[in-house]
Amino acid sequence: MPVYKPEECIYDKSYSCPVCGEDFKAKQIRKGRAKFISNDDDLKPNYIPVQPDYYDVILCDHCGYAAISSKFETISLSQQEAIEKEITPKYQKKSYPDIYDVDTAIERYKHALENCEAKKSKAGEKSYIHLKLAWSYRDKKDKSSEIEHLKIAYEGFNEAFTTEKLPICGLDENTLLYIIAAIGIEIGYEEESIRILSRLIVKKNLSSRFKEKISALRDKIKDNS
Repeated sequence: MPVYKPEECIYDKSYSCPVCGEDFKAKQIRKGRAKFISNDDDLKPNYIPVQPDYYDVILCDHCGYAAISSKFETISLSQQEAIEKEITPKYQKKSYPDIYDVDTAIERYKHALENCEAKKSKAGEKSYIHLKLAWSYRDKKDKSSEIEHLKIAYEGFNEAFTTEKLPICGLDENTLLYIIAAIGIEIGYEEESIRILSRLIVKKNLSSRFKEKISALRDKIKDNS
């Protein structure tokens, strides 16, 4: 697979805002242009020459409505009204560069979180954004901020697992449990992580590759003990 220049990976995708009805464009990644390199233990994907996760927030530059791409069009009338009341009046349009760096990604994820608070999103959606923020801070090598957001994601995902319909932001049951266990290791809940992984690895219909990741994560806990 060829490695493209960053500018060759980006294009403008047209959207219609479900809140204000205005048309706008947002930067997106061309399919197949970003090259996958690796996954971290908690499934954070790493790409070159651009990180697709940095472009996951869709932001209407007319009214300030923002959400992760999988949730952008899923908004109720009462949530629209909440955005118009709580977000739009204080929103100030900002120009972003074509190539988003980690600080731009963090800023946009935080704006999406503000929208989540305004529209009273469920724990799963908010936790997913906190996970993405943690990953962004990992890229930034800001460990304290990474752990801060991992802790929030951990609590929220556990709540969402028992109260919300799966999948959550594209995460099916097995993937969500695995991520919860991986986060738990990072924030000091090794025993609970071992219990989750032990239940997970005996499930049927898991791919051999996924079982290998579960085993590797359990081994990591034992090595750190």
